[in-house]
Amino acid sequence: MRSVRPTSIRLLAVVVSAGLLLGAGLPVLVRRLGGDVPLLSWGPATLLAIAAGIVGVVAWSTWKSVHRDHQRVNADRALFHLALAHASSRVGALFLGGYAGFALAYVDLWETTNGRDRVLHGGGAAVAAALLMLAGLLMERACRLPTDDDEDEDDDGSRSKATPSPT
Repeated sequence: MRSVRPTSIRLLAVVVSAGLLLGAGLPVLVRRLGGDVPLLSWGPATLLAIAAGIVGVVAWSTWKSVHRDHQRVNADRALFHLALAHASSRVGALFLGGYAGFALAYVDLWETTNGRDRVLHGGGAAVAAALLMLAGLLMERACRLPTDDDEDEDDDGSRSKATPSPT
């Protein structure tokens, strides 16, 4: 059986870069095809922030159950949490790049009302997407099973010294 590896920073960098290219290229492509570039509202930023909050709360609850309270977790629930963590980090990275690229495409039009709105709304959505990515990474970390070394820690987080027993 193959173990699940943590999400690599390299993968997230590639996904953010791909999102940047797509987000910055979308306005150019839409204008070339003769269309109007859509205006963004605060809706995407709000939804991404809510998703980040939900994933963050689930990550905190999972970490508390597994690492602080040392409770056993149902295998199906653990797999669901791990899948949610992986999906959140990757989707957050893609939207981070996409909305940041879209906002960057309009920085030179800051003086116009539509340009300012696109930069602000795109930037807000990019920040919310970054929070979703971070929440996914924290959830992934919370899903790690404690090792024997983790169990030797005292309640205050310091490691207890092993004292040899007389034989």
